[in-house]
Amino acid sequence: MVILITGGAGYIGSVIVESFVDTHKVVVLDNLSTGKEQLINPKATFIKGSILNKKILDKLFAQYKFDLVIHLAAKAVVPESVLKPKLYMNVNVNGTNNILKSMYKYRCNKIIFASSAAVYGKQKQIPITETALKRPCNPYGTSKLKAEQLIINSHFKYCILRFFNAAGASKSLKYGMMKDHPTLLITAVNKTLINGKPPIIFGNKYKTKDGTCVRDYVHVEDLMLACKLCIKYLQTHSSGIFNLGSGKGDSVLEVVKLACEINKKALIYDVKPNRLGDPSTLLASIVLANTILKWRPKYGLKDMIKTDYQFRLKNHLK
Repeated sequence: MVILITGGAGYIGSVIVESFVDTHKVVVLDNLSTGKEQLINPKATFIKGSILNKKILDKLFAQYKFDLVIHLAAKAVVPESVLKPKLYMNVNVNGTNNILKSMYKYRCNKIIFASSAAVYGKQKQIPITETALKRPCNPYGTSKLKAEQLIINSHFKYCILRFFNAAGASKSLKYGMMKDHPTLLITAVNKTLINGKPPIIFGNKYKTKDGTCVRDYVHVEDLMLACKLCIKYLQTHSSGIFNLGSGKGDSVLEVVKLACEINKKALIYDVKPNRLGDPSTLLASIVLANTILKWRPKYGLKDMIKTDYQFRLKNHLK
């Protein structure tokens, strides 16, 4: 099978690429705006380019005759999306539309799309099911929802995967989050445990058990497994939309305390005001993914914290 992976030099993309390169022909398209050269897999064919470049997309589809696309390339920082909504609509919506047009033109009819829990926004019913009313509360979530709708209307076979909070590094510790990313809590906390600088907690006045946001964390290795199961699913089925999370919520303070326990270190932290566009609780129902895809997460929060910490030490990330 020949697979195009957009955003394959990014955090999640690099972990997914690593799992496919020994069994499939993998072409990675990434403009390295957030991806890193160090995360380019040497076993994959790497093309530097943007999903906004229609000529590059057409050239790749004509040359490689892809059987399937795993579309991960996106702008994905909630606070930035509030400041730059047009940028997010352009990359996440128009970029997706460009891919679909090339798929149609070159007769590739299967796509796995990395969507986000941000499409749900604030929900009263927790845990959140795939059929919940979509009401994103930031431009990032809105852009992902619009991209989903383009895919659904395309008549291709698709799996839309709504990632909750991705964390951890690959089992090999070769691929993980290299970038300083203040919106990824586990990475921010581990960075602090290594360099001693206080992490920032964005808000402690949410309507939760301890005032800090509650999120559903999922290991990147489990996201990779879901992609593998989706490929199998699309061989015999048409399409599906699935939440990917742990089904368990942890607050910001709980994550901080657990990281300190695991690494036997103490830390202090700074508290800033609640961030724009942040719902207080996001918790996935993963019943559908378990029932249909036979997917269930193998790794827990401790694994996410440990592998991320080990990855940072191995790559001298301070």
